[in-house]
Amino acid sequence: MHRLRRLSRRLFLCFLSDEFVMTKNNRVRQFKLQCLALLAFGLCSGAFAAQSSTVQCPSDNFADFVKEFSSKPEVQQAFIASPVIVQTVVFTESKPRVVERKSRVLDLPSLVMLAPDSIAKSGLSMQVQLPNHIVVRDYNGEVLNIFTFKHNDCWVLTRAEDWSLEAVLDAQYPNLKASPGERALKRGAIYNHLGIDTESSSSSQLYISALNSYLHGADQGSAEAAFAAAGISLSGQAPRLENVKILQLLESAAKSVPEAGIALADFYCDEGNYEEKRACVNPEKSLGALVSSAWLGSPSAFIQLGGAYETGAIIPSDLARAMACYQEADKKGNEAGARGVERLSIQGITANNSIHCL
Repeated sequence: MHRLRRLSRRLFLCFLSDEFVMTKNNRVRQFKLQCLALLAFGLCSGAFAAQSSTVQCPSDNFADFVKEFSSKPEVQQAFIASPVIVQTVVFTESKPRVVERKSRVLDLPSLVMLAPDSIAKSGLSMQVQLPNHIVVRDYNGEVLNIFTFKHNDCWVLTRAEDWSLEAVLDAQYPNLKASPGERALKRGAIYNHLGIDTESSSSSQLYISALNSYLHGADQGSAEAAFAAAGISLSGQAPRLENVKILQLLESAAKSVPEAGIALADFYCDEGNYEEKRACVNPEKSLGALVSSAWLGSPSAFIQLGGAYETGAIIPSDLARAMACYQEADKKGNEAGARGVERLSIQGITANNSIHCL
């Protein structure tokens, strides 16, 4: 009796796992019924392998192969490795963790997203990344799936990576749903950290999703997300945004984030071109950004102002005022401020309480 119940349960599970597959002829239906019987004795995987061999390779050209693989379940079933590596991100203890496992059978409904109709209806984008990847994502950073293929006699799916972080965010930050901008900021930060920690070809895609998350957060009103979006773009990790967009992000962030004001001051001068040494493009706006950042309380802004007055880079040299700026930074515990005071003191510059940095 117990054996019969176990057999019935396995048959039921087999029906559940295969019910989404569209069958078009009696031969395929008959094959599935045979599979159910074989499954009860643990032989179903071999039967699927035999069925797979009857499906011809759509194309050796990867882009053409993807067109067939994405739209035809029978092609998907035929050209998935066994075992296939399945990777997800989970929240364990205090941080997200990448979990990788080998599975004899891939959950084929996860491939439904590749179908052209599904892509169009869901607002996702699917990109073929040569030589052997499919990348599926949305534009807010909420979805990221990477499928990796290997070519022998034909292309075969060997790895399915799901980097989507919504479940991780719900576990780590249960109250973030009420704050879309903050949620997007946290999501971008996790993607960024995963990109740093992941030594694989997926890192570049993680940085793109980090940028998309930050941009989404900026659209939701998060100044910190706007600053992060500009920063990761200027860093070279994520794609470079247009200068107009970077300037917009930094100007928005600098209203409330002191460090963004410093980055804005630099951008006014070099426009993100760090390698080429040239005169500051817009010294007046650069100085104004530093002053605003200093008013917001940034010790680093006082250091930058001290340097500007000391060297005469963006404003005529004024060592007494430079001393005042370094003193302000020193009062805030910035060691560079103390060094600036000492350096100018050696040059004979004394503090003048009537002269202020700002």
